[in-house]
Amino acid sequence: MEAGAPRSRRWRPFARAWHRWFGILGGLWLLLLAVTGSAITFYDELDSWLNPDLRSIPVAAERYAPVDRAVARAQAALPGFAPNNVLMPSHPRGTIWMLGRAPIGEGRPRAVQIFADPRDGRTLGWRESGKLALDRRHIMDILYGLHVDLLAGEWMTWFFGLVSLAWLIDHLIALWLAVPVLAKWRSAFAVAGRPGSLRRLFDWHRAPGMWGWPVTFVLALTGVTLAWPGDSRVVVSIASPVSERLHEHWPDVAPPERPIGLDRAIAAVTKDRAHVHSLRLLPDHAAYAVRTFDPRDPDYQGRLWTYVAMTDARILGQRHDNGNSAGDVFFAWQYPLHSGQALGEPGRWIVFLSGFLTSALVITGWMLWLRRRRSHRTPG
Repeated sequence: MEAGAPRSRRWRPFARAWHRWFGILGGLWLLLLAVTGSAITFYDELDSWLNPDLRSIPVAAERYAPVDRAVARAQAALPGFAPNNVLMPSHPRGTIWMLGRAPIGEGRPRAVQIFADPRDGRTLGWRESGKLALDRRHIMDILYGLHVDLLAGEWMTWFFGLVSLAWLIDHLIALWLAVPVLAKWRSAFAVAGRPGSLRRLFDWHRAPGMWGWPVTFVLALTGVTLAWPGDSRVVVSIASPVSERLHEHWPDVAPPERPIGLDRAIAAVTKDRAHVHSLRLLPDHAAYAVRTFDPRDPDYQGRLWTYVAMTDARILGQRHDNGNSAGDVFFAWQYPLHSGQALGEPGRWIVFLSGFLTSALVITGWMLWLRRRRSHRTPG
């Protein structure tokens, strides 16, 4: 490089090296995350299609049985079942979805999911969470687990956060490489060159990346914050205070011997069970967290948390995920943006298609690298 060259030109070889080697080494992980991410964008729809006997009832429920009855029947069907989260039906023909742990056979307790008919609380069936099986019962859970931590635990979630951070940095580098001269920015969005040429392949790598850049940039950013929630909060708190959900600050206490039921906890919060998204059991805090839908919700999940005492149904506190600061709002929107739910059905389709776009970028990047290697090895 010439000594008098502009500083930006001097840095371009390093930028090209970063972009090349991130695409070669990180592309494999991006391909995995892109494919599984597209699949789980419609997790509920696909899982319901594969398992209609667990996820739906023949006709819409006109009346609902007590939730406590559904839990009791689940415990009778799977002895030792201890629920920690109960999701209410998400549509008129939906079922109650209970998450918790139970001993399987003579082994230690494992994570399980039990489904119940909301009309009478009857147990429809159950499955083990994260089980390595490719049957219709478990395939969507497997895809979800692969996307979150490769079914390997927290250390792999941390590694995926590192991949997302590198991808986030690569977005800025790729944008700089794609538009070396600002006056010619339009060419970065077009495909030129004759069919089969290196120029055509390069443009098919660059142009789709430019069109999808805003979406994939957001996916990379939210991938970092979702994988590294603690570290991300520390960084964001520099600019704006970030608070946690109320129970995360409460000291542990002994659970009551005779806790009030889930139905009484719901009644303490709302008279309409249709407003309830889910209930989280917090025995270490002697409380239930009743999540209800609210106009402030950025997605399809109830983001208003009302805490009810397990002893006497007192309201212990209430907090919406939006919190009271810009930092709280930022984190409340991370999952809705990552899943596409922030923009409703169009948003989910955008995220779904972005998985295919990312896969295409990885594959065309590998093709470019191989073509250039072959051309450099060819004499003359």
